[in-house]
Amino acid sequence: MKKILYVTDVVKLDLSSLDFACYLCELSHSKLTCIFLENLVREARPAKMLKETAIEGGINVQTENVEELKEQCLADNIQLFKDSCERRGVTGIVHRDRGVPLDDVVIESRYADLLLIDASTSFSAAKEDVPTRFVTDVLADAECPVVILPESFEGLNKIVFTYDGRASSVFAIKQFTYLFPELKEHAVVVITVMEDRDRPSPEERYKLKEWLHDHYSDVDFIIIDGSVKTGLLDSLLLRNRDFIVMGAYGRNAFSTLFTPSHAAPILKLVAQPVFIAHH
Repeated sequence: MKKILYVTDVVKLDLSSLDFACYLCELSHSKLTCIFLENLVREARPAKMLKETAIEGGINVQTENVEELKEQCLADNIQLFKDSCERRGVTGIVHRDRGVPLDDVVIESRYADLLLIDASTSFSAAKEDVPTRFVTDVLADAECPVVILPESFEGLNKIVFTYDGRASSVFAIKQFTYLFPELKEHAVVVITVMEDRDRPSPEERYKLKEWLHDHYSDVDFIIIDGSVKTGLLDSLLLRNRDFIVMGAYGRNAFSTLFTPSHAAPILKLVAQPVFIAHH
């Protein structure tokens, strides 16, 4: 892996998630390209909201003018990004995208190995649940794997693969393994939460186990009976300092998993990094 994208709002740069981004770059010897997004076509957020967001990010805002505020935030955040990368010995590159944020991210992802994004990233004037509509759209449309960034990073314990027997889950497992061969010594847990009629066959589980043992030295399988929506989320909420890997085909799968009724558990879930790939 050579090119990792880090997506952020031009108004706010989160240093905690940037720390994890730098960790991935150090691990994989990759460059980090920071995509500063600006909704130039139609900025829906009022100046007061932008100012509050900037202050949350640690910027001492000096103006009430929207354009001047954005320019100040951009200059300060670019410097923060460069300083953080330099301290970690990571090569940092800056792209300023000033069109439609979703379109910009999708095009950028076409020419990248991995995309990193905070689940709370939003360009809406209204308060949104996590993950936001923008992030859900990015997950569905991105043309490379996506990592939902953790709230904080204190080291990596295990890799957790979610497996339901479908091609999408195996594809995500393989993509993660190919992108992060440096993690081959970490313990792996494969979690399957399925109803009896949909559970992967013993032969399928054996084939996956055989493949995983060619790439990892410590692999454990866990099968949990029950509903996928509740069982999978409940099992993942128990994880700590783990890297969670999931697969999905696109919008239908994401709309099923990320329903409003699951906003609270998902908010807790994204305290851990989540790798998502689909084809």
